[in-house]
Amino acid sequence: MTAWENAQKPLAVGLVGCGAISGAHLPAYRMYPERVRLAAVCDTREDAAAKVAREFGLERHYTDLAEMLAEAPIDAVDICLPHHLHYPAALAALKVGKHVLVEKPFAVSMAECVELVETAQAKGLTLMVAQVQRYTPEYRNLKVLIDRGELGAIHHARIDGIQNLHDYAEPPHWLYHGETAGGGGIISVLVHKIDLLRYFLGEARRVTALGKTADPAFRDAEDYAVALIEFENGALVDVFSCYSAAALPYSEMFWLFGEKAVVHTLPSEGEWSRSQPRIAYRSGTKSGRAFKDIVGGAGVDTLPTDQPFVNEILHFAECVTTGREPISSGRDNLGTMAVIFAIYESMRLGGQPVEVKRPR
Repeated sequence: MTAWENAQKPLAVGLVGCGAISGAHLPAYRMYPERVRLAAVCDTREDAAAKVAREFGLERHYTDLAEMLAEAPIDAVDICLPHHLHYPAALAALKVGKHVLVEKPFAVSMAECVELVETAQAKGLTLMVAQVQRYTPEYRNLKVLIDRGELGAIHHARIDGIQNLHDYAEPPHWLYHGETAGGGGIISVLVHKIDLLRYFLGEARRVTALGKTADPAFRDAEDYAVALIEFENGALVDVFSCYSAAALPYSEMFWLFGEKAVVHTLPSEGEWSRSQPRIAYRSGTKSGRAFKDIVGGAGVDTLPTDQPFVNEILHFAECVTTGREPISSGRDNLGTMAVIFAIYESMRLGGQPVEVKRPR
């Protein structure tokens, strides 16, 4: 019996923000109410909050976070707000003793991230960043294979984040503005794969980056960027970010070049956005002739479901119950955000190398 199954009652959670990303979080509360119970909901748009409240049979909903934190019978909050609101919402919740799950990116400055980590630690509360790709079965199993040494030393990696934001939201949506999003494609999209690389390879040492804004809809936010990341273990990573691609579907391609094997997420059968990692091993001195799927949950590292968002929320509930540090804790995520902010600093300096300064 797991810790959450042995708990006397489910974790009572207040959802903060009922925008698009919240739709990916709600299935966990629908599927596992005995583990995570949606006990309150808050959004400044009353109609949005009311809709979610009705679905989950809540007697009332909130449009003011402070009011919800003071009145609602909750143990934790699940923050699904625009990036610049992550910090004030998380800090308010931590200060009144609520555990916090906050969507990526953690916050829009390193000072904000550090303050949240220090506050959670001082209060003895769980603080977790929703870096959802760590909870994808295939990537979790790839982590096990890497740790076993089955790929050998990882010498190089490539990551791409290609998207046309106009396909999903038109300006003046907050994602187009550096003041509210924290930047462009690097902090909004590539944060996924940069975090995943840290999960696989360890900490980064130095970055060199260039960026530009080609689409005038973006303000103080890059829609094109390239970067080189040097990791402490010697791995070199090249990064490409495009947030205004004219003719390609959304994709996050990913390569790992190991001494013994290569992993990729190239699209198959015309599917780009949901391509899963596949692996090719070298046979003796010959290159592998075929890639094999990395099957999730096949005796390597089993996760509760094949749905990453559900898995991460269940993990959050378990960590609150047991006191264990989450796989994507706020403390750990300082390393990811240190890379993000180092990339932006290098871009600001016109491509000068910048050391990654991870707070200790």
